[in-house]
Amino acid sequence: MKVLEGRQQPILEVRDFSFSYGEIDEQPLFDGLRFTLNRNDVTLLMGASGAGKSSLALCLNGLYPEAIEGTASGDILFYGKNISEFERGELTQEIGIVFQDPESQFCMMTVEDELAFTLENRKIPAPAIRGRIKAVLKAVGMEGFENNKIHELSGGQKQKVALAAVLLLEPEMLILDEPTANLDPVSSLEFIKLVGKIQKERQLSVLIIEHQADDWLDLISRVLVIGRDGQLLADDRPERLFTEKKQILEQEGIFLPDAYSDSPAFREKWARIVPSEKNVLSVRGLSFSRRKQEVLKNVSMNVCGGELVVIVGENGAGKSTLLQLMAGLLDPCAGTISLFDRPLGTWQEKDLRKRMGFVFQNPEHQFITDTVYEELTFGMKLNGYADEGMESAADHLMEQFHLKAYRNNNPFALSGGQKRRLSVATVLEETPDILLFDEPTFGQDAATTLELMDYVMALKAKGIAIVFVTHDMDIVDAADRVVVLKQGKVAFSDRPASLWKEGELLQAARLRLPARLRKSVEEGELYDLIH
Repeated sequence: MKVLEGRQQPILEVRDFSFSYGEIDEQPLFDGLRFTLNRNDVTLLMGASGAGKSSLALCLNGLYPEAIEGTASGDILFYGKNISEFERGELTQEIGIVFQDPESQFCMMTVEDELAFTLENRKIPAPAIRGRIKAVLKAVGMEGFENNKIHELSGGQKQKVALAAVLLLEPEMLILDEPTANLDPVSSLEFIKLVGKIQKERQLSVLIIEHQADDWLDLISRVLVIGRDGQLLADDRPERLFTEKKQILEQEGIFLPDAYSDSPAFREKWARIVPSEKNVLSVRGLSFSRRKQEVLKNVSMNVCGGELVVIVGENGAGKSTLLQLMAGLLDPCAGTISLFDRPLGTWQEKDLRKRMGFVFQNPEHQFITDTVYEELTFGMKLNGYADEGMESAADHLMEQFHLKAYRNNNPFALSGGQKRRLSVATVLEETPDILLFDEPTFGQDAATTLELMDYVMALKAKGIAIVFVTHDMDIVDAADRVVVLKQGKVAFSDRPASLWKEGELLQAARLRLPARLRKSVEEGELYDLIH
């Protein structure tokens, strides 16, 4: 259904809308929401991790509560028509969603097959399909990728294909749920610019769900904020919201854009803790291939006790693969990895896991039980904890990571940010010698990011070696050492301060300066870099 009349009326009206998972008498995730989204507006939706932002998006296009066990009350109107009156699947064409993880939207092997599948479901005549695919790929900057396999694309390319598939639905409104969370810094900027271009060309209404607003500020005209209590906390223009309601946002744990924030940079917040000279993990001449394609080539590095090492690079550079090799989850094609000068292959699995903790990029990959409590105590049982000790340790971790209210919840039913916190908590029932984190802060609000980093830095102060894979350049700024991967090779290994002087390398590896230095760039104090 394409609405041709009443273009001046709101595209979406939310009236006293409440939603809860389970029965109606359970505590609502959000309660009595009232707001209006106007045609052609670009609106930012913010809120603390777990506030229900993604769930609200799925309610707005009619997928919830029908697709899950949930209860809703109140009304949502699309161009004045209650969404409950739409035929099944009709509204999802009018209001398209691009999710944080693009792979969750794909069901075919190649780019062309994926996009053709969308058009076939719309009953587009076969002769017209190829032309429409070429046009939409041109629109998202992916011309010539029709025959590429989706799983071989970079993160940014996958997100563009996901956007293309939604655009083929010809929606009136586009919802983007943390679409840049898994992208390298430059791919993130490119995607945001692409969204701005398409929004103007197609006159789309856009709702963006995002924790960090900085790079979206030039596009958005309005910000909605959902509080921890499920109420609409704010609805205002960004320039007024981030100044007049600054204190409220900080209390909610919401990231303020750097232009409006007085918080110290990460590197200033944590006192420098000098790493020990004790070598914990050694990587020597490491190479790895997947399906005859070389992913890593002759990689060598050390990690010492009390050292925070970050691994950065563009999507597809081999960062996650390197971390999995360091954890002993993959076997190298060549080279060695040693923990305390002892090859990983000679360690008993149980002993290795006591000395080393690993947090996957995708939290679901490490969940194996039915409740948060069981997930936290699974390893404790294997390690022979007494019942009383398990209860006490699990309670402490749930308190530390704001999961106490979800003790009996299924881990897979948690929000993205809550899943991440649980995945981190599960490796901390003991204090290992080295912790490996793959994107530990994505999906987290400002408060939980700072708490997690405070916790990590406290572990570092005890002499624990920490390795991060991250796209967050402010965290990179606070590290002892940064390793840049480019095309599977180590292109740089030194202090962050030295990296910030390597303008050509930053551009080639699709990285950016941290926020504190980007401000200086804008003031003309440093070289112009990526913008």
